[in-house]
Amino acid sequence: MAARDAVEVRIGGKTVKDALAANRIGQLGQLSRAIVATTRLAKAVRVRAQRGDFATQRRPYRARGVWDPNQNKFSSYFISEGYKRALGAKYQRYQSSAAFHTDVGRQVAGNITGGMWSGLRVRNFGTRGAVIEFAGRSLGSRIKAGKRRTNENVKVANRLKAASVYKSLAINVIQPSDAEINALGTAAVTVVAKATSFGGRPTINASGDRALARQLVSDIEAGRVTRYL
Repeated sequence: MAARDAVEVRIGGKTVKDALAANRIGQLGQLSRAIVATTRLAKAVRVRAQRGDFATQRRPYRARGVWDPNQNKFSSYFISEGYKRALGAKYQRYQSSAAFHTDVGRQVAGNITGGMWSGLRVRNFGTRGAVIEFAGRSLGSRIKAGKRRTNENVKVANRLKAASVYKSLAINVIQPSDAEINALGTAAVTVVAKATSFGGRPTINASGDRALARQLVSDIEAGRVTRYL
């Protein structure tokens, strides 16, 4: 699997490989289905979100700057020199966020440089659950407070980037869609039905994203915890 397609998986703060080396077989056994299913879901969510298809409606980019009460006017939209170079932007100062995103031709929320998505991670939640989140750091757009130089490559926590997207555009980029949630339910029912049908072929009324449901069933049955590393 290509490195760019990988999703980091953590169990108790350890990679699957390290968890196996630490002899956490019992913990892996309890979490395996949750981790496998959530990792497949994370990949589906990433593909969808990176093309601008979100679970809920987002707000548009601001067509004017943020109101600055100290100067009694709307402030401009600034980016760092490093961010300008990375995107091939013409300027460091724009009239608004909308003007900046139009100039660089990147309109998909949360997918401007791709750095945030490189930190996509699945980790255990307790002993039987799993969550999708952003980890690590990547190039940010803003200049460090109090710094006069504008050519710094400022790294920002990816979780803070996601929070900033939510705050400004009212969109959680990793929120599963209704079809994806239904696919999880279909996969769970299918796995249980097949396990209790003694070799028969149970008939399942599938709902949601059927392609995702089939992938989930395949991954769960194969126990592909390490496939995504």
